[in-house]
Amino acid sequence: MSNNDLFQRVRDLKLPIGKYALFGSAPLGIRKLRNCCDVDIIVTEDLWKECQKVGLDFKVMPSGSPCLFRDKIEIFKDWQPGHWDIQKLINEAEIIDGLPFVKIQRVLEWKKLGGREKDLKDIEIIEKFLRT
Repeated sequence: MSNNDLFQRVRDLKLPIGKYALFGSAPLGIRKLRNCCDVDIIVTEDLWKECQKVGLDFKVMPSGSPCLFRDKIEIFKDWQPGHWDIQKLINEAEIIDGLPFVKIQRVLEWKKLGGREKDLKDIEIIEKFLRT
């Protein structure tokens, strides 16, 4: 599935701007810096409660974070690792192609906290992007 297909699935959810932002690899994907396997969405507490009512599947991530998901879309009310102010991340999100994305600088901070192999590759990609 292409990044554009994934982002269209997010648009189809018709989530209210100001209540969510795309995080994880999505800010890289929208800039065509890498392909996304899925889309991670952070949401406000009230939108989380609304999402729970629509019959999405539920799982607990290895980090302990609860997640609602379906069709390569994962919805979170918190974000790990680190201690993130979800509302602030949403408020400062950049609107690109009609969708709110967490600022790429915040993604870089998060990737540095993660330290996984894929994070290290993404750190290189983001730092190169920010230099140009």
